[in-house]
Amino acid sequence: MKGILFIIVVLVLLSLAFAIGSQNDALISVNYLIARAELRVSTLIAVTLSVGVVIGILIMMASWLSLRVKLIASRSKLRKLNKDH
Repeated sequence: MKGILFIIVVLVLLSLAFAIGSQNDALISVNYLIARAELRVSTLIAVTLSVGVVIGILIMMASWLSLRVKLIASRSKLRKLNKDH
């Protein structure tokens, strides 16, 4: 239930950001490390927000995976100790 609520909050925030971004249709120049592009502000907001969300999810998943591995190791150690007694 907690995960579903989190996903709903993220989707609401994303839709709010896209709604705000759609009101900004001015063109701006964006300089990348190797290129330069003319983008609308709404497109730039959408792209940067999406990239930020993806990076955040990847970091969260890496942390979750690390904790999951530690939990499995602790459970196996606990089972081993329980067998010894």
